[in-house]
This record gives sequence, C-alpha cells and structure tokens, in this order.
Amino acid sequence: MDLKKAYSLLEIPNAFRPDPLEAKQLAEFYEDTIEARTGVRGKSGIEDIYEACHDSREHNAHLLMGHWGCGKSTELNRLKKRLEDEDFPVRTIFCKQELDVLNIDFSDVMLLLAEALFKMTETSSYSPAPTDLRVLRDYQAEIVKETKMDLSAENALETGVEVQTPKLIKSLLSGFARIKASLKYNESSSTTVRQKITSRISEWISAINHIADGLTNASCGRQPIIIFEDLDKGDTGRVFSGHGEQLTAMSFPLIYTFPIARSYLPEFSALEAFFQIHRLPMIETRRMNGERNPDGFHAIRSIVARRAELSLFAKLSVGKNQDVLDFLIEKTGGSLRNLFFAINDAATLSRRRGESQITQKAAEDALEDIKSSLSCRIDGKDYPFLVEIYHGKHRGFDDREQLQRLMQAGAVLEYNGKRWHDVHPLIIDFLREIEEITL
Repeated sequence: MDLKKAYSLLEIPNAFRPDPLEAKQLAEFYEDTIEARTGVRGKSGIEDIYEACHDSREHNAHLLMGHWGCGKSTELNRLKKRLEDEDFPVRTIFCKQELDVLNIDFSDVMLLLAEALFKMTETSSYSPAPTDLRVLRDYQAEIVKETKMDLSAENALETGVEVQTPKLIKSLLSGFARIKASLKYNESSSTTVRQKITSRISEWISAINHIADGLTNASCGRQPIIIFEDLDKGDTGRVFSGHGEQLTAMSFPLIYTFPIARSYLPEFSALEAFFQIHRLPMIETRRMNGERNPDGFHAIRSIVARRAELSLFAKLSVGKNQDVLDFLIEKTGGSLRNLFFAINDAATLSRRRGESQITQKAAEDALEDIKSSLSCRIDGKDYPFLVEIYHGKHRGFDDREQLQRLMQAGAVLEYNGKRWHDVHPLIIDFLREIEEITL
C-alpha cells in the first residue's frame, strides 16, 4: 500500500508505518530535522558523509551512530538518492534480510561487500578482470568442496575451467546466494566459510578494490558507495572488534550503521583510529535544564503534519493551545519510533470508541503499553542509576557498561551530539509511580 497522508483515523496506520521513507516518498513526506537534532546550524553528520563521498581519498569509511528508530534509515535513503541523482553507483546492503544479523561476523560483511560490487557490474559497462574473478571463484570452489554444498550443474564452480566473464559473474552471484543461505541456516558450515574468507583476506580485499576501481573508471571517476544497513541491530563486537583496518581498507566510500550505545565501551576508542564517526542525535524535546525545547517540538510536529491532518488530534483537557500531539511528543522524548507506535495505537483506540479525533484518554492508554514494554527491560539495580541520570543529565558516568545497556533498552536517550543524556519520559513516569522519583 502506498504511503498517503491521513485525513481520518482509519488512514492513520498507513500514514505512520514505522518504516524508513523510500526514495519516491521523500519529496512529499521528508522533513529536515538535522538542525533540531544538533542544535547547531550547519552541523550535520549526514552532510559530512555526503561531502566525503565526493572525495577520492583512501580509507573513506564511516560509522553512522544513532538510537534505534531515530531516523537513520530515512536519512541514509535520502543520502543515497542525492548521490544517485549525481550518477554515483550506490548500493544498500540490508544485513537483516541477507543474514542472521544477531550472528553476523566480520567475514560475513566481506562476503556481502563482494557480492554487492558484483551486482553493480551487472548494470555497468565495466567488465571485471579475469584475474579478480578467478580469485573469488577459487574461494567459492574451496568453500563448496569443504562444506559439500549442493550447487546445480549450470552453476558449478570448476577452478580449472575458463568461462566467459558474464557467465562467470552469474555463477559467482549464484554461489554467493548459496553461501549466504549456508551462513544463515547451517551453523556447522558457517565456520568453514568464515575461516576460508579470513585466511586470505588481503587477497579478497585486493580483488574487491580492483573491481571497485573498474566501476569508478566506468562511472567517470564516481566511486561506488556501499551502505550497510541494520548492522547496529546485531552483535557489532564480532564485526568490528579487531577488524578496523580491514573494514576500512577499501578504495571507495563505505557507510556502516553502528549502535550509539556501544560508543561508550572502552574498545570503541580503537575504532576511532580507522573510521570517521558521525552521530544522528535524537530530536531534543527538553533541554538540559528541563525546559521544553520549542525547536524540537516544532520539528516533530512538522514531521507529523506531513503525514496527517493535525486536526485529527483533539485538544488537551488542560493546557492552553495544546493538543494531544504535544502530549505524545512530550511523553516519547524525541523517539520517532515510539511516537509513531503511540499515534497508531491511539488512533485505533479512538476510532473503536466512536471518536473522530485522537483523544487524550486513548493517547494515555497507548503510552501505557510503551511504558510497560520499556520498564520490562530494566530491573531494580538500574533504578538508582536512572535516578542519578535524571538529576544530573550531563555528568560523567562511572559505569559505562550499565549506561550502554540502558541506552540499548531505550530507557536512556542521548541528545544534541553533546553526549548529554536523559531518562526516557515514560521511564520517569514509571519511576515516579514506584516512588523512586518524587515530584
């Protein structure tokens, strides 16, 4: 179903699907919120990546960090469209679709990277050199032999036979698909696959770079650009720890999503030596001093206004010139994913209750479900730490592992790129209910 602006409660669920905007939807539904996120005009990690993609320097690798549901994927889709409009060859790898993202490994990323470049050659005038094709073909043949992988006769990978380049590329892509399936569903053979790739990783990287250089020449000097989506939802330790040099050894721009919470762990400092680090902060709805941030509220209201008539939100029973949308924004703390879920649920509840607008009672009931989900991710030993954050949002933290865990749980949010934190408003409500925080 196409995304359409909602003019009734029945149309709300379609308009507020918690999915990133696609290229064709950006013109109608995208709202620029970068300044509201950073608090500084002109400061933008996304713009930094865009400009770096025009730079031909080596080690052009980027980590884009942000909370889950903060809008990273939409910003990356917009970045991709901008670059494609300038005739850059760009490909997004959706790791969650390709592999088991919770069990992803460094070598898996290398496999996906090679496959993505080969798929780019299918729509390019560039034909890879036979020597580079043979390197990857030999890899695949060894993997097939040792894992006893079943390949159909037309796609068999014979190391001693020369075949025409188009046929070999088709054969290699078929092999990549089979190997990915093995990684996803066959734990025993996945070990062999990963060992084979890492045992001669320099040869693998060299072949990848040769293919990328060929694509660059065929695109009038525009380098291929690869975006790795969903890596921030997996075990990034297995992907990045100890592999910074290899992951940044490509001759073309690479963009990896990375969980912002893991940037507080000691091992993150090792990655800073290899990657360019960029943050996409949450939209700040409250400032450090606790005051309401009108710029943040305005930015979020503008996002919602692109998707629905604001008259669908009823006025609050108390509060001058405020509506239910203001209430939902305040209680979701700048988390767009939480906000969209709350709007959807509140609209459904209001409609089923015979209302034509989203009522305050329906909003409160919808938020209660989100609060319950968030509070289930924390326990008693977290309460004192959360109370400390609530009272001193911008101070240093002694227990960074606990901070990381609470950020991953969505109980603590980071704002403004200044690395100051606040407890999620619904967790604050929960702590008040159990009298850990008093008014």
